[in-house]
Amino acid sequence: MQSPVVTQPPLLKVTELCWSVGNTTILQNIAFAIKPGQFVGLLGPNGAGKSSLLRCLYRYSRPGSGEVTFAGQNIWQLSADEYAKQVSVVLQETPSQFNLSLYDVVSLGLTPHKSLFSSTTKADKQIILQAIEQVGLSHHCKQSFDSLSGGEKQRALIARSIVQGPKLLIMDEPTSHLDIKYQIQLMELAKSLNVTVLASFHDLNLAASMCDELLVIKQGKLVATGTPEQVITEKMLSDVFGVCAEVSAHPQSEQLKKVIPRITYFYGYQGGSANAKK
Repeated sequence: MQSPVVTQPPLLKVTELCWSVGNTTILQNIAFAIKPGQFVGLLGPNGAGKSSLLRCLYRYSRPGSGEVTFAGQNIWQLSADEYAKQVSVVLQETPSQFNLSLYDVVSLGLTPHKSLFSSTTKADKQIILQAIEQVGLSHHCKQSFDSLSGGEKQRALIARSIVQGPKLLIMDEPTSHLDIKYQIQLMELAKSLNVTVLASFHDLNLAASMCDELLVIKQGKLVATGTPEQVITEKMLSDVFGVCAEVSAHPQSEQLKKVIPRITYFYGYQGGSANAKK
């Protein structure tokens, strides 16, 4: 007799989420679920609501209606400290750290796990140093965080997340201002952490190569979900992003034994519409 298939419960589940500013609806009836261990990409044109959605998920903004659950619990019923132990956030803009060293910034990952007056133990220091080594920044350990390059700052924030030890890492377009080499390095680093990741992307080819699943939103509505192969289509690119493109298999698809979509954009636009000819 065949064993029954066990369905893994979602780590993060969003149900009919709506969020508005005044009389303007920004997010409308968003619903999806992310399973533990998945690397999920969030796509959409500028102004689609990507950052607004992520803010609702890391509790910066409270939805007007709908529900967000983490491991089966409504996130707004968890204390701020408890949620911070489970969820880490890396944003597009790296805030000034007032001349804190890289080591000090990474050590902030311990904050949700420590009481107000507790000291850093020898074991804590080892965890911090190991995280800094893992992101390749040991030689910058004592350097001022604000003096680091953009890519180094983002890697330092990943190290802070490693120290925090979350189950879910939320990233809001963390590679937008980085050179392509560091975009690839940063996302490969995030993928190597063996935690669940939800990241918004500006680069669709990077998202297609890194993600297990993709979510696409347009004008505050979820319009496509699925694997990169299912989601990255010429029709979707035209309907959502207004571009004319060809989608083919990336040359590494055979090596990696999965279809990685590769987008080739066409040029010759007139009046801003996707009417370029192949």
